[in-house]
Amino acid sequence: MQIGERLFSLRQKSGQSLQAVADAAGISKAHIWELEKGHSKNPSFDLVRNLATHFGVSIDALVGEEEEPGAEALQIERLHRGFENLSEGDRSVVEQMVKALKERSAKSG
Repeated sequence: MQIGERLFSLRQKSGQSLQAVADAAGISKAHIWELEKGHSKNPSFDLVRNLATHFGVSIDALVGEEEEPGAEALQIERLHRGFENLSEGDRSVVEQMVKALKERSAKSG
């Protein structure tokens, strides 16, 4: 699988628009589209690294050398992304919410 196909697949699984990925990677929407369609085949290393970081996958996964994560794994990674930027109090709130959801899930079976 080529990088363009992987990029398209990851974008679809994560439910993101071309513009959202372009904004996150710091490039134009047209450039993302060209990559996905295979019209731009040699992205810079920095761009590949930025895209891999954005999707929360390794560079190997993005270029097809490693198995692509599923939609659930991408969602979990997306939830974790940015936690380091939260305040200690906000992280505590998120932690309490996760704990409460786990307890509710355990009670419902």
